[in-house]
Amino acid sequence: MTDVKRSQRITFYGMSLATLVSGSILLGAALGATTERLSSALAGGWSSATAPTALSAALGSSLTLYLALASHSLPEFASRLVLLYVLLAAALVDLRTRRIPNGLTVGGFLAITFVTALFEPQLVTERIFFALLTFTSFLAAALLRPGGLGFGDVKLVAVIGAGLGAASIPAVGLALLGGGLAGVVIAFERGLEQARAATLPLAPFLAAGAAITLLFGG
Repeated sequence: MTDVKRSQRITFYGMSLATLVSGSILLGAALGATTERLSSALAGGWSSATAPTALSAALGSSLTLYLALASHSLPEFASRLVLLYVLLAAALVDLRTRRIPNGLTVGGFLAITFVTALFEPQLVTERIFFALLTFTSFLAAALLRPGGLGFGDVKLVAVIGAGLGAASIPAVGLALLGGGLAGVVIAFERGLEQARAATLPLAPFLAAGAAITLLFGG
């Protein structure tokens, strides 16, 4: 990012670079740690392990700082932040339980849509269109091949559509590519039959695809 663009971001937020950086790091650490604790509770109980919480806090700090510097406006920053932390929570729960709670997907969709309608109403129609497009595409795939996709994944891609709009297409594409490559690796390590029987959580790949799209092309 050029100095001019960074200066524009800082001017918009109305704070100095030091305040922006330190505030973003602290906010990200708090949100990252809280997300990990919440996902632990949703997965069935509070975990006493500190390493996952510390890792989530560090990841949250990095993502939040980048978004603060890269977002063009405060509403854009807010909607991106909500999206990333919903996806992070969904990924953590999916890794632990192989399911994604409706509270995360429905609540995330409503929160992102509310922020968009409040601050960027001109984008609501586009975001709803891509939410429906991704949702119906994944729903059709889930119905055509039962067991291949969970309905939690179907609802989660609608959240990505609501948060990213047109950028949700490459985000979901990256997620499917990553999941496919992971399946190939499992097939090489365990054999084709075990690879077919393996249950691979998709939410981490969806979260990674959305994050990559936001950080490098969003």
